[in-house]
Amino acid sequence: MNDLQIVKEIFSEYYKTAELVIPGVEQREFGIGNRKKIDARHLNFANISLFRTYLCNNTPLFVSHSTAYYEFPGTTPIQKKNWKGADIVFDLDIHAEGKYGAYAGLEAMKKDVERLVNDFIINDFGISREHVTINFSGNRGYHIHVRDPAYLPLRSEERRELVDYIMGQGLDYTKFFHFDEKKRLMGPSPDEGGYRGRLARGTIKLLNEKPSQISRKFSNQKDREFFISGIKEGNWSKTTLNLKDFTKRLEGVAKSLPISSVDTDAGVTQDLSKLIRVPNTVHGDTGLVAMIIDDIESFNPFRDAAIPSDKTMKVRFVEDVPEIPAMNSGIFKKDDVKELPQAMALFFILKKSAEIEKN
Repeated sequence: MNDLQIVKEIFSEYYKTAELVIPGVEQREFGIGNRKKIDARHLNFANISLFRTYLCNNTPLFVSHSTAYYEFPGTTPIQKKNWKGADIVFDLDIHAEGKYGAYAGLEAMKKDVERLVNDFIINDFGISREHVTINFSGNRGYHIHVRDPAYLPLRSEERRELVDYIMGQGLDYTKFFHFDEKKRLMGPSPDEGGYRGRLARGTIKLLNEKPSQISRKFSNQKDREFFISGIKEGNWSKTTLNLKDFTKRLEGVAKSLPISSVDTDAGVTQDLSKLIRVPNTVHGDTGLVAMIIDDIESFNPFRDAAIPSDKTMKVRFVEDVPEIPAMNSGIFKKDDVKELPQAMALFFILKKSAEIEKN
């Protein structure tokens, strides 16, 4: 057998018992790929059992399903499918140079995932946590699926507006401030919702942690605490700073408020016929499972999303590979022959950095 056949056998064995969770599976369009992410689409399955059988018998490297629900998901052309609504999916993807450059950013991106879910989806949009799932993409990022019935009918333009809001498109934080009749600078307080409250809370945090970034005057604890007491009341005048220029000093805080790592072209979220990685299927570029995450804070993709196995595989590296700290992989040189845990070996084989060493 060649390397790809061996890899597919491992995938097929995983699919026999994998927990496949696809709400409305019979209403989804599916796409599969081997040479690329999607070689064929317009597939549909009446239930999870039939879908599992297909994966075990055919074992594509990539498996996606529509964010949309259709009356006739297998029909072509797409206009005849009869669109009934769609999940809202936010794609957080790391773009970096080199084959392995993105993986160093997965840990830091988890904070953006938590902010997106808690600050924006739940707090700002009012969506219940039960309608939100967090998935590892299987490769360079995370997918957030929203299945609130009230949001499923939204059209493309409305979904784009959600992304624009999250990314802070058109945000002008200076409009949060005004002078009242007593010439006091009035602004947001930390208990407000949306970007106003985030700006106030972010400013208080910066004052407590790095006060000199706003002004050296706030290195004085008394001045700092007096100013913070004012912000909590929405009165930003409790300072000796020149108030006319003060809001410009908050630019650094304002830049940290949006989530910049959401797919910048909004394509995933606003595309009503988009196919997205099926949760808990294997990603054909890494051998890692695009798993549903319960506790993202402790999640490590190279540990938790690996196909469970006690087996090892002997591989020969065909190129130099840098260290990947999250994987504890070390550095490998071209022509190194190593006995590796199966999940690590699969990762480098699928990255085309190593080949199975045949005895």
